[in-house]
Amino acid sequence: MQPPRMSTLGRGVAWLDDHAPGVAVFTTAVTFLLLLLGLYTAAIGAGATCNNTYPGCAGQLSPLGLTLPQFVEWFHRLVAMSVGFVIFGNALVLHHRFGRTKAAYAGWLALLVLPLQVVLGGTTVTFAGMVPGGYEPSVQSLHFYAALAIFTALVAATAWAYRQARRLSANAVGTALRVAAGAFAVHLLFARDLLFTFTAEVQILYRFAGLLGFAALVAALCWSPPERVRRTAGAAVALYLVQTVLSVGALLITRPVELASYAVGVAILLVALAATRAFERDANTSATPGTAD
Repeated sequence: MQPPRMSTLGRGVAWLDDHAPGVAVFTTAVTFLLLLLGLYTAAIGAGATCNNTYPGCAGQLSPLGLTLPQFVEWFHRLVAMSVGFVIFGNALVLHHRFGRTKAAYAGWLALLVLPLQVVLGGTTVTFAGMVPGGYEPSVQSLHFYAALAIFTALVAATAWAYRQARRLSANAVGTALRVAAGAFAVHLLFARDLLFTFTAEVQILYRFAGLLGFAALVAALCWSPPERVRRTAGAAVALYLVQTVLSVGALLITRPVELASYAVGVAILLVALAATRAFERDANTSATPGTAD
């Protein structure tokens, strides 16, 4: 007697279960792109062009007739709404596949912060825009911090999902640390007015490299590296968060703040390199055959 055939819904759920780590990667990737799109929108001042209306732009939901800056803000809002649904689906998939584990909890945490991020986004371009000086980097920074919290939770969820599904390569931690070190080297090169004028495009390259390095470090930490590596990589994460406060808008960008940001950027790179070196040293030690008694 043949076993009963699985329904279409059952096959879909089974496929999502089997590809849950991939769903987490996709969710994290589109959230990363949304972060960059939001930063670009802020860099060109497009968020202030929709006449204090939300979620539509200039009193309309259609993009027809909008100026280019208005279209950029409208498109940012459309992508943000779409990614919100993806984050919701990701939480459901991780919960169904992994149950009460860190991967599922991190997915739910990202979803929990999402409504706050929506409120902050709407407030930034409505109430804040109605107040003189309201649409300022200091106001936008709160919006960014909430987005960074969501992104961090999704990176952790993805890292733990791969670990839980036993799909990590043997050198996953080492690869993540090397990616982080390389990304932070690029991050330093594109620092504000260090080598290049800090145009909107340069800002995006700077943020792309920094967020990539940050994500790689978070993933490495989730994969339980040796204690010495964990401490060093954790210090690099903390330094990146300090630099984020210095550079996103919580503080007025003065020359001293700029110099402090450069110094922290150098420290991030050096600590990330130290973490990579510590991991390689530990890996070489573990690979060396012991001496018989």
